[in-house]
Amino acid sequence: MTSAFHSIVQEKLLDFYEQGVPDVFPRDVSLGTPSVPARSNLVTVLVGVRRCGKTYRLYQEIRRILNDRHDLRSILYFNFDDERLKPYDTAILEDVVETYYAMNPRAKSEGAFFFFDEIQEIPDWGTFLRRMVDTQAVTIYVTGSSSKMLSSQIASEFRGRALSREIFPMSFSEFARFHGYGADPLDEMCDADGVTSEARAKCKHALGRYLVEGGFIAAQGLEPSDATQLLQEYANRTVNYDVMERYNVSNPRAAALFLARSLASSARELSITKTHNDFKSRQISVGRETLSQLLSYYEESYLLFAVKSHSVALADNARSSAKVYAADPALFGAFSPAPASDGGQRLETAVFNKLLRERPSMRAGAISRAFVGQGSQRHEIDFVVGDALALETVKLVQVSVQLANPATRKREARALESAMAQFGVEEAWVVTMDDEEELQTPAGTIRIVPAWKWL
Repeated sequence: MTSAFHSIVQEKLLDFYEQGVPDVFPRDVSLGTPSVPARSNLVTVLVGVRRCGKTYRLYQEIRRILNDRHDLRSILYFNFDDERLKPYDTAILEDVVETYYAMNPRAKSEGAFFFFDEIQEIPDWGTFLRRMVDTQAVTIYVTGSSSKMLSSQIASEFRGRALSREIFPMSFSEFARFHGYGADPLDEMCDADGVTSEARAKCKHALGRYLVEGGFIAAQGLEPSDATQLLQEYANRTVNYDVMERYNVSNPRAAALFLARSLASSARELSITKTHNDFKSRQISVGRETLSQLLSYYEESYLLFAVKSHSVALADNARSSAKVYAADPALFGAFSPAPASDGGQRLETAVFNKLLRERPSMRAGAISRAFVGQGSQRHEIDFVVGDALALETVKLVQVSVQLANPATRKREARALESAMAQFGVEEAWVVTMDDEEELQTPAGTIRIVPAWKWL
């Protein structure tokens, strides 16, 4: 089936074969062993915020397949994130595959690897891919910028025929490797007494950079003002394409202002009611329900994540007041009104991002916050990592920039001791910039760990 964009389809396919596969920085996200092309293979789905590296992760997988002695012509790669292809129409999917087979007729019988980048905006993409799985000897990889590809759409369209992988901006360990600090500085530079002073210095320096520069690869090495501009463009482009267009949002000014407010609130509580009242006082017309919906859209687009109170309630509607976390420390910094004095927010954001990577595709609420104690002894626990619905608690994590102040140290220890008793665990963590020790309490062990080691 020839689409209205047939000439563009041909051009993009030819460009791929003429330009080849670019060299890319290898990411740590594993996609498993590539399946030999065959009917009924599982589809691999990668989702994450725009520009976090999904395309480059596909290139990494293509290089892996080529290194396994497959020919470049056995690979179909097509990126649908191209304004020339709008308005999107289902016919373009058939056109891409038919044009590929016309260029590479042997692939029809010998099998092929299909890589479809940012496919989520094409109507009926799931139905089309399911037909490819059922009828063609192919191995399919798909990327998208919406968490819906992990849940409702995947479940309904593929019915157990897809494996989902989340991809985020670079982790701290990837950042250190990207900038030449070593594949794993701690492993490389340890002696009989533990971490050497050289390793400690390198890791601390890398952490300081990471909390400012973040993990978006294209922003690495840029001047701070240029990096800020680029990350703001990433976020605003995501809202334009993945929120306003997809959901027909009719108030773009409110959506942009609320996005800036939300990202600048990373590691802080974001109250929908307070935000609504503030916007109202500034003559910004937007309803509370609209703000709540916008927050859920930002989450679906992987720009930020809401962390609610730990609860076993199935109908926990705490979105009106939850702590939010940006998808990357630098993404928060790009919207922060005080970037020079927000080290605590950057650190807590990085800790949350690490916890999120450790439990990909988790059930909602698997990372939560908690309040323990009563009255003046009531304390907040930053992260309770575990599935509340399954009555499972895996980890208690507190974040504090430093514990030099005895009152701060006592407060954090008392909070975690109370939480360990409440949740029935015998170990908890405080992540700091550089403090390190172990505290023994009646409830269990509190491990104070420097962030450069914990990350």
